[in-house]
Amino acid sequence: MDIYAASLPGCPGLGAKHMRGLISYFHTAEDVWKASDEEIENSRLITGKRKSAFLAWRRETDPVAVAEKLYTAGIRCCTWEQDEYPALLRTTSNPPAVLFYKGCLPDHEKLVSIVGSRKCTSYGLQTAERFGKKLAEQGVVIISGGARGIDSAAHTGALSGKGITVVIAACGLDRVYPPENRQLFDRIVENGGALISEYPPGTPPLGRQFPARNRIIAGMSRGVVVVEAAERSGSLITADFALEEGRDVFAVPGSIYYPSCMGTNLLIRHGAICCTSFKDVLSEYGWCPEEGEKKTSFRQPMTVEEETVYQYCTLGEEVSSEDILQQSGFSVARLTMVLLSLQLKGYIQEVGTGRYMVMVD
Repeated sequence: MDIYAASLPGCPGLGAKHMRGLISYFHTAEDVWKASDEEIENSRLITGKRKSAFLAWRRETDPVAVAEKLYTAGIRCCTWEQDEYPALLRTTSNPPAVLFYKGCLPDHEKLVSIVGSRKCTSYGLQTAERFGKKLAEQGVVIISGGARGIDSAAHTGALSGKGITVVIAACGLDRVYPPENRQLFDRIVENGGALISEYPPGTPPLGRQFPARNRIIAGMSRGVVVVEAAERSGSLITADFALEEGRDVFAVPGSIYYPSCMGTNLLIRHGAICCTSFKDVLSEYGWCPEEGEKKTSFRQPMTVEEETVYQYCTLGEEVSSEDILQQSGFSVARLTMVLLSLQLKGYIQEVGTGRYMVMVD
């Protein structure tokens, strides 16, 4: 471990750009740390309060103690110049100078992020988990932010697909945020994935750090799949970062009646790739399985009655059998048979007693 590189991010106000500038100018993080105050001044890379804060930080900080703290917590680090640093992220306009991580940094070509709302619908949760699982089964590494809602569902899906998934945190890796995801994060590392952050241990999850975190999610990915996002959403910030870096943005269409879907529908209107199946992502990059590996999978066609009931199930997040009964004019016995047939054919699923929603491919 480069104990000097590990010590730099803790300095207040010293951002990724300044760290990269200093390391490039002095050649190594150790040289930055051991440069004289006059040499730092003459470099003119940091000035004013930022320079004063850095010089004070060097005097007060013991790199050996920093390294020991990281080792005890099971945290490693690397700089953007080292081989283990994620290759796609290195090519972005503002890559973190130093990454802290637990687990194994991904060394794969198939990298896709799945992001979305914390306050999402059951449709969104099902979709994110389904996409995560099916993409992971095809060897795609799933990247997300470890947050509640869509992020957690995507990570969980990747694990159920026996794949690798990566969490990009907006705090130090000695903290668990959200706290209820401790077991999920442990499983991710145990199954070959990673927890990654540009923030040193001890950094709390402050609001301003989440947009900065989103640039890493986008930067590590070939494409970003936005499953569900409101009109003002951090997921749209991730999409913007992706577009700025020339990465693809996929958006899963949602109900026009739900505020949590307004952002994704807007993305589609503005040119994002409309994504109605995980297969759309695989197809975009030519990652579809070979012909011999494909499984024959098809649904039996719907009858006229089934099509009528199915349409009611597509109007919102979920619908009750009572609502369908009132609107369709079917008898209870007939509706029961149609709903059962639609479930057997794989078009809908029961998500609660007498409540149904469309199956996601």
